[in-house]
Amino acid sequence: MSVPGQQFDQEWRRLVFPPEYRNPQPAERYNLVVIGAGPAGLITSIAAAGLGARVALIERHAMGGDCLNVGCIPSKALLWATSRGFEFERAFAWLKEVRASIAHHDSVERYSQAGVDVFLGHARLLDAHTVEVGADRLRTRKIVIAAGARAALPPVQGLAEAQPLTNETVFDLGAQPRRLAILGAGPIGCELGQAFARLGTQVHLVEVEPRILPAEDAEAATLVASALQREGVRLHLGRRVTRIASSGATRVLLIDNGERLEVDEILVAAGRRRNVEDMGLEQAGVRLTTTGAIEVNDRLATSHRDIFAAGDVCSRLQLTHSADAQARIVIQNALFMGRARTSGLIVPWCTYTTPEVARVGMNRREAEADSRGVDVWRVDWSQLDRARTDAATDGFVEVLTRKGSDRIVGATIVGKDAGEQIAPLLVLMNGGLGLKSLGRAILPYPTRSEYLRRLADAYNRQRLTPTVARLFRWWLGLRR
Repeated sequence: MSVPGQQFDQEWRRLVFPPEYRNPQPAERYNLVVIGAGPAGLITSIAAAGLGARVALIERHAMGGDCLNVGCIPSKALLWATSRGFEFERAFAWLKEVRASIAHHDSVERYSQAGVDVFLGHARLLDAHTVEVGADRLRTRKIVIAAGARAALPPVQGLAEAQPLTNETVFDLGAQPRRLAILGAGPIGCELGQAFARLGTQVHLVEVEPRILPAEDAEAATLVASALQREGVRLHLGRRVTRIASSGATRVLLIDNGERLEVDEILVAAGRRRNVEDMGLEQAGVRLTTTGAIEVNDRLATSHRDIFAAGDVCSRLQLTHSADAQARIVIQNALFMGRARTSGLIVPWCTYTTPEVARVGMNRREAEADSRGVDVWRVDWSQLDRARTDAATDGFVEVLTRKGSDRIVGATIVGKDAGEQIAPLLVLMNGGLGLKSLGRAILPYPTRSEYLRRLADAYNRQRLTPTVARLFRWWLGLRR
């Protein structure tokens, strides 16, 4: 069977895990040994080498980690392709072409040329300053663990025997499934559910919570759910799969309400498990939390002062851009005895369905539980002329400020390009600026960024108290 995009797969593999590659001769001693070549490990190693450190980077699967290989890049390319009406083979060939083109940036070749000693293989800590990979022992002053995470399978009877897909295998499909069940309606489940529905697959999205995207604002989740249903996704919310039976090529899912779903493939998108097994963490003095994460302090140091961790292996928010930010903190603290901290990070996240959902800080539900109080500022896209010209009026912007202040403590955006539109709010929050700082900004018309002007105007109108209004009327009466 011909696999779509096979030629691009060959190029991609050559770059991220070249079969002919031979590990270099280890240096006598390193400043830094980094375990894991996902976003956190890549940024840590190449930045440290650029500063003059002697660095070794160890990867056992493929350079680039989840984001490049089985996460952000292929899934977003698939969403784009299916939104343009590509059929299965063309869409999968496209995502693989995109992945191969970006793989150059994360390749073994690029990092070797940048002065990083790249070792391919499984890393194991022998002690706090020695890492074994294959037959080599790397001695180092500091270690950074950035081993990432992988898809977790929920404890459902018969699931493992059904050989389910995960984000790590779904992009290897050689043929389009006619019927697909997705377990988990978080960002991964919703994004891939929408993409496969556009391809014509009958998609069943099963979620134990009573709505999709449980971490998001309820109104945001409702808008996305409606969009998924319009595109043919069948939602099974507040439901749990109790057992899975396989009969030939058919998988039968038994739901707790007595329903039976017959499908050709099952995709699991129901959580992540950190890669901490068989690494020698205990003998190096590295502790784990009760949730299986590597225990770190605010400076990303582990329970051993010479070992740091970054990215999915220790972070609550398992996001590429969060790993990027943590890598920059680790470089300062591991190499230069810095005091950089994670507690000041303002980390957004986005679900790339149509419509998109982007959020930072609190949402409305969390704000209602905050005793200090918040003010809510809202703009519906239907209010903006550019949204009407683009026929993209679904959704809204909701910004939360501390009660009686313009300081932003949270924002949710639902709609076209939400992930892009949230960027100005992030700049304000990181700069310690509030809504009134937008007052002098001149924004091009017509654009969707005009929502910023609407927010600033709404905030300024609130400042016009009855007393101030009376003073204005008195003054203007004198000037007639």
